[in-house]
Amino acid sequence: KNEALKKRVEYSLLEKSVEAEELQTKIKRGEYLPQAGIGVSGMYMKFDESKERTLGMVYGTVSVPISGWWGGSYELQERSIKEEIAENNFKNNSELLLLQIEKAWQDLNDAYKQYLLSEESKAQAEENFKVNEDSYKNGLITVSDLLEAQALLQQTQDQLTEAKANYLVKVTTYLKVTGR
Repeated sequence: KNEALKKRVEYSLLEKSVEAEELQTKIKRGEYLPQAGIGVSGMYMKFDESKERTLGMVYGTVSVPISGWWGGSYELQERSIKEEIAENNFKNNSELLLLQIEKAWQDLNDAYKQYLLSEESKAQAEENFKVNEDSYKNGLITVSDLLEAQALLQQTQDQLTEAKANYLVKVTTYLKVTGR
């Protein structure tokens, strides 16, 4: 079941939504962290043959965001709540997808049992029709009894056709919900 669940596109999208919320939280947290930068610059000049000059410069910057600290803590709390919501949605929807797979499996089994039952009914109706046909030929039953047996045979053939079609639909549904 878990293998089938992991093949579902919906499951992958749910995983990606959780990852996206986690990344959004990291981005928001990064906006409130201090930043530092350093740089080095150099230059060599020679105007004439007489004098050479080399100039160098080192610089650095530090940025500490203090204006957004108060609001930042609330934004980080909001981000963590959104992250929890995404995780809860992931769990809930994963369970729903599993239920959908289990239901499709159960429906498939029921359709197969119905198909087998319809085959058995058809075989019994064929046997009943043969017996009634022989009885009619021997003059033991009326034509209406023979026609009734023939109608029953036709009905069971129709039911078998419906059961086959339903079974194939359930197979297709099961393959779809398992990601195949």
